[in-house]
Amino acid sequence: MKLKHLIEFTAARIIASMAQLLSPQRADSFGSALGTFVYNVAGSRRQISNDNIRSTIGKSWSENEIESLTKKVFQNIGRTLIEIARFEKFGRDGVKKIVQGDASLLKKIHDEGKGAIILTAHYGNWELLGTWPAALGYPMHFLVGRQHNPLVDEQLNSYRRQMGVGIIPLDSSLRATFKALKSNHFMGIAADQHAPAGIIIDFLGKPALHPRGPALFSIRTGAPICPFMIRRERFDRHIVFANEPIYPNPDANEEDEIYRITAATVSFFEDFIRKYPDQWMWTHRRWKLQTG
Repeated sequence: MKLKHLIEFTAARIIASMAQLLSPQRADSFGSALGTFVYNVAGSRRQISNDNIRSTIGKSWSENEIESLTKKVFQNIGRTLIEIARFEKFGRDGVKKIVQGDASLLKKIHDEGKGAIILTAHYGNWELLGTWPAALGYPMHFLVGRQHNPLVDEQLNSYRRQMGVGIIPLDSSLRATFKALKSNHFMGIAADQHAPAGIIIDFLGKPALHPRGPALFSIRTGAPICPFMIRRERFDRHIVFANEPIYPNPDANEEDEIYRITAATVSFFEDFIRKYPDQWMWTHRRWKLQTG
């Protein structure tokens, strides 16, 4: 076990314990302050965010406007992390109280019996969005990548499991994913980050690589893709927005279907990011086109 990992985990546990002692409103302020602190010290990530904004939606913006948005991005991430740390305190009943959305779509696709891929972006509190179907009683799994720190990784997965969410590691066998969908379960995937060997589609006006996996899962299982986004309005109010489900065409060419389905989800993500850019995670190197 690396000493660095132990220190990071200890710091995370201290912060989580503090967050659980606070009222929801004070915890939200704490998360925003945490984001501001990281904004001030994480120079490389701050620069990545600035560069991403400048080269896409902020081409005509002043440097002050770009910096202002980047600061809000870090604050949103801080608020999200603190909310995740409070999962074990407010539980599934708490999710139902603070998340508002039309659950009729979840019932409709579950009644169809083919499972569904709940596709979203790292936007608002994406983890909270993923727990929402589970809180409403639907079988839900996350397809997730592993964190660099195994202690933090296990703690994060522990929070998810406490909310009734199953975990399928991204680097594990795909059999579990297909089995879950074939069992009429929901699979949550955040599919807005750089994907080596992915499919190239313009994203916010620039070519970017997008994962092929979600569309391929849909095509191979018949499960629809359901694009969802969640927007934070305040500390105790998160709104879920859903686009119409995307059903695979069994008679179409597979590569054409992968492009069609992926392009439709990319467009959905773009609309929200342009309207409320402070709630998307701009700190990722999104526009890399290397395929190796």
